[in-house]
Amino acid sequence: MDSHEELYNAFRQYFKYNQIWLSKGTKRAGMDTRFWLSEIRRICSQRRKEIQEWRHEKNEITQKRREAKNQKTT
Repeated sequence: MDSHEELYNAFRQYFKYNQIWLSKGTKRAGMDTRFWLSEIRRICSQRRKEIQEWRHEKNEITQKRREAKNQKTT
């Protein structure tokens, strides 16, 4: 499962447990809600790193293309 799907599933779990917490207000429901919030934070950090890595790879490819183009023109 990629991080995007993992994040989507974590949000669904959070919404589920948040509704339980809002309706019952139990300590367990609050703990479960906070757990899913922590999971969302962890997955978001992971996804952010993946996006940054992709951007850096894209920049490297673009830079190599520019260098190759400049060598052809000289």
